[in-house]
Amino acid sequence: MPLRDLGFTEEQERAYRSLLGDPYRDAAQLVPGAGSPRSRREALDRLVEFGVVRADEAAPSGVSPLDPAVAVGELIERTEDGLHARLRRVGAVRAEVPELAAIYAGRRRDADEPAAGPVTGVEQLDDVRAVRERLAELSFFTRNSVYTVQPVATGDAEAAAASRPLEQRSTRRGLDVRVIYPASALALPSLRAAADEGTAIRFSDQPLERMIILDERVAVVPQDPGGTGRGALVVRQAGLLSGFLRLFHGLWREAAELPGEQADPGPDEQDREVLRLLAEGITDENAAKTIGVSVRHLRRRVARLMQRLGADSRFEAGAEAVRRGWL
Repeated sequence: MPLRDLGFTEEQERAYRSLLGDPYRDAAQLVPGAGSPRSRREALDRLVEFGVVRADEAAPSGVSPLDPAVAVGELIERTEDGLHARLRRVGAVRAEVPELAAIYAGRRRDADEPAAGPVTGVEQLDDVRAVRERLAELSFFTRNSVYTVQPVATGDAEAAAASRPLEQRSTRRGLDVRVIYPASALALPSLRAAADEGTAIRFSDQPLERMIILDERVAVVPQDPGGTGRGALVVRQAGLLSGFLRLFHGLWREAAELPGEQADPGPDEQDREVLRLLAEGITDENAAKTIGVSVRHLRRRVARLMQRLGADSRFEAGAEAVRRGWL
């Protein structure tokens, strides 16, 4: 029952739907499961508080329904405003995470553990658990891109599986996610699903070593290229990082695309909704609110759509979307 997401109880939603169908029913008919007249009145009073009905002494139940197109629409907007406000408050908590992480790192660091980060720009992680924890922490703050070189055919399959949730979370958030696999991985059935979710995938014939680059500001590479089980290095040092970026982009340019990827399957349901809203001239802020995403996520999605459509402007993107039958 979808109205439950707006705060209705099951009983209140049934009463409201019943009232819409027959406004001449009395309270006992509208709320048959309530144990007392007081309970029935409380259920109907709650509908008044929601703003979907109004008090009406002339009605058998004491309330009359308002036009749901207006009343429920306003309730949705109020609920969305509350959710967006909560999202802003939760987002503000992100600023506290580095301090909490620093406290945690300081507590667990042994006296003889080498200092990490500011001095050398390289942090050493000595076990798989620590690597996964740091990747989860780093991905929390990633805002733009995740670039991965994944030698799954010859490398650590467990490490490859561990990186999959990072890719999925990143694509859901609208980040630019690119993964380079060895050509021998073409047969993996999971790659097509990953591509459908938004991950850009290419294949290389060159020898590959595992690497993850987040926002072009931090790289995670194995301590020993021969096995990720021996831990990893987290690299922020600018000179080293620029070398990793050059390596990744060079591999990406020369790598082959996933077969069949050139034939664009068309937009998904949310892409169509984004295109429809933009074609109607709705602002980014209102469009983002309508589909339930942040403005930043919406704009990244629009940029990807423009790239897929080969358009330099939103007007061109709209025209091309119509030509392709996307709208």
